Amino acid sequence: MTPEENLAQWLQIEARARLGAAAAATAMARYIAERVVNDTLQQTTHAPGAYHKARPGAPPATASGSLAKGMYFTPASGELRATAWVGNTARHAKVLEFGGCVLQPTDGKTMKWKDTGRDTHWHHARLPADGEFPAHPYLAPTTDEAIDDGSLREVAIDAFREFDP
Repeated sequence: MTPEENLAQWLQIEARARLGAAAAATAMARYIAERVVNDTLQQTTHAPGAYHKARPGAPPATASGSLAKGMYFTPASGELRATAWVGNTARHAKVLEFGGCVLQPTDGKTMKWKDTGRDTHWHHARLPADGEFPAHPYLAPTTDEAIDDGSLREVAIDAFREFDP
């Protein structure tokens, strides 16, 4: 093999590795988004409109499914170092993941919702009335679990494998 052929071969290997990094990052982001929807957010459910108080720090309970519907991932950008994103578009996603704020009405004086199976309505000017809203994280714990159990690594390896020289 001539030095020129050797260089050409290494350039092909590098080009494939660049594709593999993006594929691995995209696969990992997709996996986390799907695991949140299909596992973490399915641990506790209740009827839409029914009152449910989750333990502080526990994942949020699923009622309407809007949090699960809001999960997304973006395909990776970059080459040898690729970045993909996982997130949520639901309006209440940030307060559930991080806690720490008080919900207030965006229009009108109170927030209003109806209990399931009852004719009564709940009205609140702010939630919670006693101060800070506790976090009910769903994305960070799912990512940590996927790292700890090795499944995220396996997803990355499987996605990269087709580009492995």
